[in-house]
Amino acid sequence: MLAGVVASACERPVARPAPSAPTAKPPEAPPKPPKIARSIEILDWKFPTEFGSEKRCVVLVPRPIPVGQRLPVVVALHGLGEATDAESGAFGWARRYDLDKTMPRLFDDLPIAGDVFGGFVTPERLVEVNAGLEQHPFAGVIVACPYMPSFVGGGAMSFETYAQWMGDRLLPRLRAELPVLPDAKATGIDGVSLGGWCALRVGLHRPDLFGAIGTLQPAIADASMVDHAMALLQQKLGGRPLQIVTSTEDYFRETCTQLHQRLTAKGIAHAFRVTPGPHDYPWNKGAGGVEMLLFHDRALRG
Repeated sequence: MLAGVVASACERPVARPAPSAPTAKPPEAPPKPPKIARSIEILDWKFPTEFGSEKRCVVLVPRPIPVGQRLPVVVALHGLGEATDAESGAFGWARRYDLDKTMPRLFDDLPIAGDVFGGFVTPERLVEVNAGLEQHPFAGVIVACPYMPSFVGGGAMSFETYAQWMGDRLLPRLRAELPVLPDAKATGIDGVSLGGWCALRVGLHRPDLFGAIGTLQPAIADASMVDHAMALLQQKLGGRPLQIVTSTEDYFRETCTQLHQRLTAKGIAHAFRVTPGPHDYPWNKGAGGVEMLLFHDRALRG
């Protein structure tokens, strides 16, 4: 009898745990869009000799531009070293400052490395730039690089006359032949060294043409020029975006800093940056060009 009980007990089915549900796979991240092959088209425009000098402008156009899209435009002025003749001046930002090589790297080469700035960038600024590009990717600007004679601002050609040529000839041609946004709010002016001072003067003289003003290592030689710039900025900036960039070894760092301090004391909004680096071509190729492009890409899109 006992053996039968034991056998019966042994024959009872053994309860097994229910099989666990298969582990759900985490959703896959959407694939990143393929990188677009970027290039810079370089246009060489010649104009009739008028307004006191030969006229020529090299235009840097980022390609491709989607059908129906229009870009802001920046008029970028060269320094004294390229003011010797129309070809050297017009090709200054392309041949001497390598802006056509710098711009494509801001579109997709993220996070950008310090070498894009030519090494002339602090770790803190590099983090700030990359965080900004993560939130608001670089969308691109068309850069017009006109010849600026060394005598602009003197008796042979006033800043006002040079600005008139831009308003009467250069900007209308840009808007007629290229996909640029057609109003002043989407048009900026900038420049380096002598071109930085000229950009400040021309931009302030013509608020009907330029919606943002930048100036890189501007050739503000002494306190009297600081006084003059300050008076013009108080009268004519009118709330437009303004950026002043200097560097640790810039000849004009002290006067740029004085101008920044006086603007701050008057409550006039502006961006002021001091990067590492010299007043020389390597800086133009690096930090100078990068800071110019980033500023106008944001400022001219509101």
